[in-house]
Amino acid sequence: MKKLTLIAIIAWIAIWANFVARDLFVKGYFKEYKTLALQDSRGKASFTYGKRLFDFLNFCKESLPQSADYDFVGIKEPSIAGRRAIYYLYPHVKKRNARFLLVFEKSGLEKKGYKLFKKLDDSRFILKRM
Repeated sequence: MKKLTLIAIIAWIAIWANFVARDLFVKGYFKEYKTLALQDSRGKASFTYGKRLFDFLNFCKESLPQSADYDFVGIKEPSIAGRRAIYYLYPHVKKRNARFLLVFEKSGLEKKGYKLFKKLDDSRFILKRM
């Protein structure tokens, strides 16, 4: 019985080692995991969010007044980028008809009833309701 248990455990470990090795080497994830492992928490967030989005979210978090509500222009709500942005900007609350519009990757956007609040660059800025 002990021999059968040992064989089962060895087989189980071999199967899981195969799954890990396949993901790391065959699918090419090793390079990404290595990059993530060598980063600090800010670098990991930048890598996973994407540098442009991460820089924009940092800009928004630093620029928005405390307890400000916001909505996005240029970030689709059901997308992973939208979910990440909402998570990162907490405790600010996302809602429709918000006081602030966070504009990402939309240059030359003018919204009626809003004026420029702060600008990161020509395609990433914050509008405030007048």
